Amino acid sequence: MVNQDAYCREVEYLIQYAHDDWLGFSVISGSVGSLLGRGASFQEQLTLLLRIVGDLYDAGARAGDLTESTREPFLPWQMEKAEALARIAAEVQPHSRLPDSGDVCWFTVP
Repeated sequence: MVNQDAYCREVEYLIQYAHDDWLGFSVISGSVGSLLGRGASFQEQLTLLLRIVGDLYDAGARAGDLTESTREPFLPWQMEKAEALARIAAEVQPHSRLPDSGDVCWFTVP
């Protein structure tokens, strides 16, 4: 069970991070580990990861890909929250581990 106060603090930190910079999965995965502690199953970790990503979406952050373009360095995925969550889950599930930065996508507030 996740402490709600700690969860809110982590999500606020991640939202601010997404406002300031590209937010990679290593930071989000670190928050999941911090909140769940040792011994959590992969499914528990994935469930919390998707909850956090959903809250990031609700706060205006979007998933997307970094590019080499200086004009458009971030290309947000053109999909709604539910589609993005499904895509992330589908890409993470087969690996049975939480993603690192550079895996799947990045997040930012466009």
